[in-house]
Amino acid sequence: MQMVGGDAVVISTAGEPVARALPSRPKVRRLGRGSLRGRIRIPANFDDAPASMAEALGMR
Repeated sequence: MQMVGGDAVVISTAGEPVARALPSRPKVRRLGRGSLRGRIRIPANFDDAPASMAEALGMR
């Protein structure tokens, strides 16, 4: 019942932990190629390092 509620469960024998069971993740349904089209935005300056970082690394 704890796993159904989303909690991790530790299985133990005589007080010693034997196994740790984690709740399964819900499956994501993507119906095919392009299913995320229009939902992800990448800015035009994605590959540009911030000025302070570029200067610290000698890129400018």
